[in-house]
Amino acid sequence: MVQVASGAGLAELPPGPELAAALAQVRLGAVPNDQVIEVLQAQARQLAHEQARMLATLVEVSRTTPGLVGPARADEAYEWASGEISAALTWTGRTADRELAFAQTVVSRLPAVFAALWAGRIDRAKAWVFADHLDANCGLSGEQVAAISAHLVPLAPALTTGELAARLLRAILAVDPDHAGRRYARAVREREVISYLDRDGTVTISAHRLAPDEAAAATERLRALAQAVKRAGHPGRLPQIQADLFCALLNGRYHHHTRAQIIADMLTHAPDKPSGARAGVEIRVGLGTLLGRDDYPGEIPGLGPILAPTARDLVAAQTHGARWRFAVVDNDGYLILAGAIRRRPTNRSGGRCAGGIVEIHVPADLLEHLAAHPVEAGRWAGVIAEITAQYRDRDRLLAALDNNPSARFAHTALARHTEVRDRTCTFIGCRAPARHCDLDHTIDHAHGGATTQRNLGPGCGRHHPYKHKLGWRLHQPRPGHFTWTSPLGHTYHTRGQPIMPPHAPRPPPAPPPF
Repeated sequence: MVQVASGAGLAELPPGPELAAALAQVRLGAVPNDQVIEVLQAQARQLAHEQARMLATLVEVSRTTPGLVGPARADEAYEWASGEISAALTWTGRTADRELAFAQTVVSRLPAVFAALWAGRIDRAKAWVFADHLDANCGLSGEQVAAISAHLVPLAPALTTGELAARLLRAILAVDPDHAGRRYARAVREREVISYLDRDGTVTISAHRLAPDEAAAATERLRALAQAVKRAGHPGRLPQIQADLFCALLNGRYHHHTRAQIIADMLTHAPDKPSGARAGVEIRVGLGTLLGRDDYPGEIPGLGPILAPTARDLVAAQTHGARWRFAVVDNDGYLILAGAIRRRPTNRSGGRCAGGIVEIHVPADLLEHLAAHPVEAGRWAGVIAEITAQYRDRDRLLAALDNNPSARFAHTALARHTEVRDRTCTFIGCRAPARHCDLDHTIDHAHGGATTQRNLGPGCGRHHPYKHKLGWRLHQPRPGHFTWTSPLGHTYHTRGQPIMPPHAPRPPPAPPPF
């Protein structure tokens, strides 16, 4: 076989025998630097295709009938199939069980996912995410699974596995809130804390099946306290400080300690009592959900989608002490206008927290409807009136965001607008929340870059240095649209996920079990 050096032309070949033959002729060491990525992408497509064939073959083995001449297969898998597979491939029984179940889910239950894997549009890892969320035990009907698959499979090639998992969970919660609520209640009843010894002699403590609002508040408090200890002069790394605080808060060492006493003890290691409003967290939720017009999930950034009742409870618990803001969005779920909210719903039982953010997502058409029918707003009337007033003044407010382009740092409204618009770090697939990122000038301020909407974007601690130290180039052709160019000259276009992603259709739920 003649070996060739170039990767040119591979992008046009679909996965299958022809692409396999072309890849077999590529001599990697001789491929020009600007074509190596094409070889990598072609190899990934072919690998996905071969993995789809592997899954199909596993299913075929499970339906093979011993002693039957010809290619006829049984309609269902035989119970012994896993043992046959484990013997043939020298897999453990557990591995064979897992791989066969995965294959059956993808090939038989998720045909759209299987077709995308076969065509090389998604890889095995993304197929696994679909199977993990939509297998036969998920409790959704076949129609619901098909609707979610039809909605998300076309989007999956542009999503990381983490982004895909978050979108799938959001879709599952949205398509059947009642079922999701029952499953959530069962899981919370099984909450537990476990500890186990690791191979290196250390111990891992892990809590499972926690309520997301409580877990997010605990995590946020631990992170904020560790940062305060670090700022006070502690020499340890932030993860080490968090681990030490985690143990000390659980083991009673800091029982009745104030925040200041905890910080002092961490610095001196000399124990010396519990101020305690719960730490506020960031919660994002649609206005329709807060009004009870729908049961679409909310979101805690860094954790993911949460059930509508949990989101409503968390908003109520952060009536006082948290910053409130709104995001008016277009029909595709992207930002039109963001702003601060000073008014609160008329609710005598509103809770108080220390810090946190409540971000209310407002479809423009819903806002217009409520402005024309204020009686439907109920106790949220004051909040909606405040948002409506700012939305009607949006042209002036948006122009004012860029009123000081020579400033070194963005003013509050511009920083908030950028954070809400982009959601996360702008690097490909990064899910670091924008509020934990640096507000980066696309064209550096030191090189004449303006402090404006079209020249700002969040950059996390890992990816912000890419364009300063690692040879990546970043452009922002339109506000909120980013183009990263790698050191090898390959370009990747990113845009923040929609603030309110469109939901999949909601077919009838599965009938209750007998």
